Amino acid sequence: MKSNKKLSLAAILMAFACAAAQTRAAVASPTFNMLITTSEGVGAFNSSLSGTNVQTFDTLSGINKNFVWQDVGTFDQLNVISANLYGGAPSATSPKGTNYAVEGLGAVKQTTLTLNQSSSYFGLYWSAGDAANNLKFYSNGQMVADFTTSNLMNLLPKSYFGNPITAGPNAGKNTGEAYGFINFFGDANTTWDKIVFSNNTSSGFEADNYTTRVDGWDPAVDGKLPGTPVVAVQSQGGQQTVSKIASVTTAPDNSLLIKVVNVKTGFASMLEFAPAAPAAPAPPIAVMAALGAVIALKGLKRKKA
Repeated sequence: MKSNKKLSLAAILMAFACAAAQTRAAVASPTFNMLITTSEGVGAFNSSLSGTNVQTFDTLSGINKNFVWQDVGTFDQLNVISANLYGGAPSATSPKGTNYAVEGLGAVKQTTLTLNQSSSYFGLYWSAGDAANNLKFYSNGQMVADFTTSNLMNLLPKSYFGNPITAGPNAGKNTGEAYGFINFFGDANTTWDKIVFSNNTSSGFEADNYTTRVDGWDPAVDGKLPGTPVVAVQSQGGQQTVSKIASVTTAPDNSLLIKVVNVKTGFASMLEFAPAAPAAPAPPIAVMAALGAVIALKGLKRKKA
């Protein structure tokens, strides 16, 4: 009987050791899920979500170092230029376009926005998307998602190509590149604390009306999902899978059941997207199993006694 007790104790300790190892692995490489939509169709320059902070860049120009976006975060460097056929969202007072941020053009090649709070929503008017544009999201130094025109902007319908501004000489110009306001939503367990915009060539990563909110999309507060779903991204350990969205169904618990097609392989599958603000993660299965083993052993000892 003594040896059996030692064996049982060893088994329990081994279960806890395995659970701890799995827990450390889960902490080191969390799974991030992001849903990307266009906002309100062609010609939209802003998000329809409420409770957001918007950076229009309208009061800035030239190179700006360590620019503080009040209540949101800090840009390490920004290059802001006047509206042209490649960028600059219109406003009520400037229907031909306003100042906008750009990376590339032989000036600022990369801009990093470090957020004051981890967030689950970001949006921007991404204009004149070209192959050198790169947008990355990070959480505690780990990559959440990595976007280029090939895995996002080029997947938009042809109606999004060409400058959608309706006033002035830039209206309808540059029909070979996509323009659109893009929403990025993290699921219930996905946040980011840093966003990096880059272009290492002489072309530009043109964007305007950066929009952020700490909370992600919550159907109880925001109603239906804003915009038209485009792609879904899942990443873990710096490796990501990008899938084009074929259809979306809302489940009774307000989660989204999404039929997706892998952009690279063409393989179709289903995934679930849980909305709302991040919640505390459930205990790992291995830990629960180990606790169950302890409870079962205690019950067995009481029975034998």
